Amino acid sequence: MMRLPGLSGRIPKPSDSFAGRKSTNVPKSLVGSVFLKKYKAIRFLGEGSNAHVYLAQATDDPERLVVVKRIKDHVHQNPRFRQFFDNEVRSMSKFVHPYAVRLFDASLTDPLGACMVLDYIPGLTLESVLASHHRLSPERMARLIGPLCHALEAAHKAGIVHRDLKPANMMVQHFGTPEETVRVMDFGFAGFVSKPHIQLAELTGTGPIFACGTPAYVSPEMVRGDAVDARGDLYSVGVIMFEMLTGRLPFECRTQEELLAAHIQDPPPRFNRIGFREISAAVEGVVQTALCKYPSERHPNARALVDQLSRAVGFNIWEETKPEFDAVPVEHRSDDDIVICTLADDDKPKVREPADKFVLSDRFEAMLPERLAAVKLRGFIEDVNGLAVVSEPGLIRVRLELPPGWREPAQQNASKSGLMNWFSSLRIPNVPKSKEPIELDLLMKKIDADRVVVQVAFRPLPWYLPDDLEYWNARCEGYYAILRRYLMAAS
Repeated sequence: MMRLPGLSGRIPKPSDSFAGRKSTNVPKSLVGSVFLKKYKAIRFLGEGSNAHVYLAQATDDPERLVVVKRIKDHVHQNPRFRQFFDNEVRSMSKFVHPYAVRLFDASLTDPLGACMVLDYIPGLTLESVLASHHRLSPERMARLIGPLCHALEAAHKAGIVHRDLKPANMMVQHFGTPEETVRVMDFGFAGFVSKPHIQLAELTGTGPIFACGTPAYVSPEMVRGDAVDARGDLYSVGVIMFEMLTGRLPFECRTQEELLAAHIQDPPPRFNRIGFREISAAVEGVVQTALCKYPSERHPNARALVDQLSRAVGFNIWEETKPEFDAVPVEHRSDDDIVICTLADDDKPKVREPADKFVLSDRFEAMLPERLAAVKLRGFIEDVNGLAVVSEPGLIRVRLELPPGWREPAQQNASKSGLMNWFSSLRIPNVPKSKEPIELDLLMKKIDADRVVVQVAFRPLPWYLPDDLEYWNARCEGYYAILRRYLMAAS
């Protein structure tokens, strides 16, 4: 096998594309089953947060291998997910490009579960390549960025934004040969969850956080909660280029909060400051432009990024990596082979209409990507000295103005019974009038990748009922104004 300049070290062992986290509790019994009556699962590859992944073969052509992504039950059962699935399947079924993984089939009604059928791409993820080789030469980097930008240019013209570009979503084919290239995976589908789930530890700062991925490649506008367009993908390309050239990320932070803040505030380090003086200023200029904090400061499109990079490395990347055919125009493809789901009724979050006159509720929409939600909500909770007590998919419960030494009565009395329970209940801390604790529920559902509907409900605790309705309302409205400032703020 021919080695290309710019890579040194051992050649990593090839692995299956689409393989995710291995699990000991997955439906491996589906191996041997036939999806959509024409794709037989022959091996379990792994799983992500949304799907179990299988290698499968077409029943009418056993030599033809595909990947079946079976959507997890808790994801596809939500009506808002079905709307997203419908829209994305229609758009991706009409996007065929040599440098993008192709969607062949999809269904929400298959007896084995909702699923998508995609290209099987043997090769190595760019993530595994960088883990073994750490750095690529500028020329090597450019020859891989070219195919990526060809795919992005075509997708963006078709109205498709990836939103989750990272080395793990780029499959390197023909590794170490002159034909080396990449294919982009998970266009338009990665990361969607109908009900945001912010773990309690993310709101309280204590306890373990079980992370699914990293915000290392997210654009500043997504963190700020601004609208995200194609130029958000170009920021992610900038992070990937930085990592390919230096073997490290532009922002190396101790916590997720610091990392998100760095995307918004900190300039990426200059290459000579971190020990990479051999990288030309022209190449660095391409990376720095892609990493600008605001979309208007970046390249206007993927082609413009490649054109600047071509001038920096001294050869025409766009032409040298031009695919044999471009993306198939939308009007040249049909929906006949794609099974489209039936949409359910509107599924905005609902709160039971209260009979209690002290319960106040309202609903609003916010630009709130999930990566940002935990940071903003934790800031609100700390600002008002609240306590997060429940965090489930789509629900966060916070208590405000709890008296010193507060403990849940049920917890106080768990080991007592009878008369002792009654005596213990008398020890619930007293509070001054007009200082009764407030319980705040936030029910959240995504409208799309960046917007969320927030249903807010304030209510008193059963042990502390207020007696001044007007003042109670004023207190709740004050907290509501603070909450909206946090969730609606652009930064």
